[in-house]
Amino acid sequence: MAAGIPDLSEPHGDAAATPAVRGDAAAAPAPVAAEPAADGGYPGWTAALLAERSPSLLRDDLSRFGIGVGLASLYGLALGARQGGVSLVQHAAGVPAAVVAVAGLGVPALLIVLTLFNAPLDPPRALSATARAAAATGLVLGGLAPAAALFVVTSGSDLTAALMGLLGLAVGGVLGIHVLLRDLRAALRRDGGRGCLAEHGAALLGFAGFAVALALRVWWATLPILKAGVL
Repeated sequence: MAAGIPDLSEPHGDAAATPAVRGDAAAAPAPVAAEPAADGGYPGWTAALLAERSPSLLRDDLSRFGIGVGLASLYGLALGARQGGVSLVQHAAGVPAAVVAVAGLGVPALLIVLTLFNAPLDPPRALSATARAAAATGLVLGGLAPAAALFVVTSGSDLTAALMGLLGLAVGGVLGIHVLLRDLRAALRRDGGRGCLAEHGAALLGFAGFAVALALRVWWATLPILKAGVL
C-alpha cells in the first residue's frame, strides 16, 4: 500500500476492542427495578391472627390457639401481681386453663351433639373456629393486662381487685364465645341452610351456657384473687 495512506482493512487496537466492550455491555443484565408495594398493603398482626383461612391447616390452627393461650396468661400475670411470688404462676396458668377446658371439653361435646342431629359440621371446621375464638379471647385479655395490673395492685380492697379482675375475664370470655358461635353458625348456614341453623340453635345456646359455667368454675378453682375477694 502506498506510503502515507492508512490501511483501513485491519482495525486498530481501540477499534477492535470496541465491539467486545459493547458486547459485554449488552450482555450485562440490566438492574431490576423494585416492585411497587401493593395498594392495600399487608394486614396487621391482629388481623392476620383472626382472619378466616381457607383451607385451614392443623398447624396454623394449633399455632393460633397457642398464641391465644399465651396472651391470656399475660392477664393472669397481671392478676397475680397483687400478691406476687407463687401467685404469679398460679394466675398465669389459671386464666388460660379455662380456655383450654372449654376447647377440650365443651367443643368436642358440642360437636358430638351436632353430629347426632346430622349437622353438616366436620372436626376441622370446629377446630378452626375454636382456634379463632381462643385467639380473640387472648387478644382481649392481653390488651387488658396492663390496666388490670394497675387496678389490682393499687386497689385497697380485695373485693374491688377481684371484681375488676373478673370483669376483664368476663369481657374476654364472652367475646371468645361470640366468635366461636358466630363461626359455627356461619358453617351451619353455609352447608345446611337456615333450616339447619334453626334446628341446632338450641344446642349452640346450651353450649354457650355450659362454656360460661365451666370457665367460671375453673377460674374460681385456680385464681386466688377471686377467693381473696370472697366472690
